[in-house]
Amino acid sequence: MSKIAVIGAGSVAFSMSLIQDFALTKGLSGCTVTFMDINQDRLNMVYSLASRYIKELDMDLNLEKTTSREEAIREADFVINTVKVDGYDFMEAEREIAEKHGYYRGIDDKVSDYYGGFFAYKQLNFFLDLARDVERISPNAWFMQVSNPVFEGTNIIARETGLKVAGFCHGAQGYKDIVKILKLNPEEVEAQVVGLNHCNWLTRFLYRGNNAYPLIDEWIEKESENYWKSDEYLHNPWGYHITPAAVEMYKLYGVFPVGDSVRSVSPWWFNTDLVTKEKYFSSGGPDSEVGWTMYLFGLKMRLRMMEELAKDEKTPITEKLPPRPSGEVIVPFIDSIINNKKEKLILNIPNNGAVEGLPDDVVVEIPVTVGKDTLEREKIGRLPNRLMLHIIIPRWLRMEIVLQAFRERDKKSILLMLMEDHRTKSLEQVEALIEDILSQPWNGSAKEHYR
Repeated sequence: MSKIAVIGAGSVAFSMSLIQDFALTKGLSGCTVTFMDINQDRLNMVYSLASRYIKELDMDLNLEKTTSREEAIREADFVINTVKVDGYDFMEAEREIAEKHGYYRGIDDKVSDYYGGFFAYKQLNFFLDLARDVERISPNAWFMQVSNPVFEGTNIIARETGLKVAGFCHGAQGYKDIVKILKLNPEEVEAQVVGLNHCNWLTRFLYRGNNAYPLIDEWIEKESENYWKSDEYLHNPWGYHITPAAVEMYKLYGVFPVGDSVRSVSPWWFNTDLVTKEKYFSSGGPDSEVGWTMYLFGLKMRLRMMEELAKDEKTPITEKLPPRPSGEVIVPFIDSIINNKKEKLILNIPNNGAVEGLPDDVVVEIPVTVGKDTLEREKIGRLPNRLMLHIIIPRWLRMEIVLQAFRERDKKSILLMLMEDHRTKSLEQVEALIEDILSQPWNGSAKEHYR
């Protein structure tokens, strides 16, 4: 009879998949799901869709809705944070400002995973504010960090509060697309995915008990060129799991990248301009002018579909949202805790010795066996030295810089981070960029924060 609070329930990115998984998980029968959002219209829409969906599937869930964060958190056993402060509009405006100053596609150092530096401020500030409310009102609840930046966010919550916290991302499931493209039977595959959020690597890959990496090598040699000429590849900027970029990263680092790693830790020379991006990714990939425009348009279309479906009470929700698991591990985690299922899931949790060479308090993304009183990390050991030195440790240090700048209100730390960007030509360029961004009306609190 647990209570699950969804903060930011109006999220277009997550609300429908959560509804889907809640309604399909029989182990949650009798639980209460409280949807919370400050946008009353979005809240009513999601609540209506969820109510009809669970009724169609004859699922015994108690649904609530509220605009009060404290009310949602009170007596909650799980708090799911899906909030993205202010949406994408200001983020896109900041991208345009950065391009004006010579930073193609934004100011993060790999031109993707755009949550570092200034943009992280609003998110991290909200995450901590929410986490402290949870710690005060329902200190025994699990805090489930879903919205980005998951890596920085889960780290700061784990370090600044006494809450039980875990971060969630479906990107680690990207190895399943590799399995599909290789035409392997997924029931006979064993995969271990390890790393940091948006920086995952296929550290073990077995097929029928044997090392399956030679199957990847064979596919690259004999089939990759034809696949990259196919319609399946050419018209899907979001099909980035086995692109020329992924293959080149495999050759460079010796381990195959999984999920968003191909975007967020790909070498800078893959991302210098659209023509270069198109060499490594279909249509330039998800972070190009083409792919990202498609993503933002897709969000608008998804919202419109949800709004129309909420108004159309005659059409069954299951026609638009077929009753099958979404692939997210958010609800399976809750189910495993409540019902002691001892299920292995890929989670973001503090390292505590699982990955050699990283401190215990750094959040890693690794396989974890989850049960009612169980959170057993899979012992990973040491990753290959080249991968550690060129990818894992630099990404860890970037997280530490973002958190140090946020905690200490240190504008110069962000300046120094931007000075390391390969696109930076001078100190004056960075100083002008910083002042331009902080002078925007939506960044008043950030300007006051960073000294």
